[in-house]
Amino acid sequence: MDFNRDGKITQADWDLIQAYTAKSENVLVAVKPGGTGDISQTHVAWKFNRGLPYVASPLFYDGRLYLIKDGGMISSLDAKTGKSFYLQERIEAVGSYYSSPVAADGRIYIASVPGKLTVFKAVVTSRKFFITRVQGTNLCTPAPVGGNLYLRTATHLWAF
Repeated sequence: MDFNRDGKITQADWDLIQAYTAKSENVLVAVKPGGTGDISQTHVAWKFNRGLPYVASPLFYDGRLYLIKDGGMISSLDAKTGKSFYLQERIEAVGSYYSSPVAADGRIYIASVPGKLTVFKAVVTSRKFFITRVQGTNLCTPAPVGGNLYLRTATHLWAF
């Protein structure tokens, strides 16, 4: 942040920080392959800026993107077009989400920091979610292996 490297943050440094911040955008961008150089105008397939996660990575599964936002808000987009199937649908598992959603056997698994594991069918039509509570704080992404789902909390390793 000390752009002029004088050992302190000056008004000029602060003005540059403000200028960079003003230009920043929290956005999910789909980029077409094959570009070179500045492709910001020629190879952007679509952009999306609602319901974006704070920490968790988006999940691509069966042609869709799944996004979990803090507060227990899930969104699903068509990966080719960016059109939303549903947007910020509440999953009744309020809290922060540091772990990324994972998929296995047609289901999506999402674990919140407070330890709630939400499971639902990948193509949600009825908005029915299964939620279970595990003991311990969870900062890890669930791991589907074989026929099991493993979830590590601060104090336990769970297998479902």
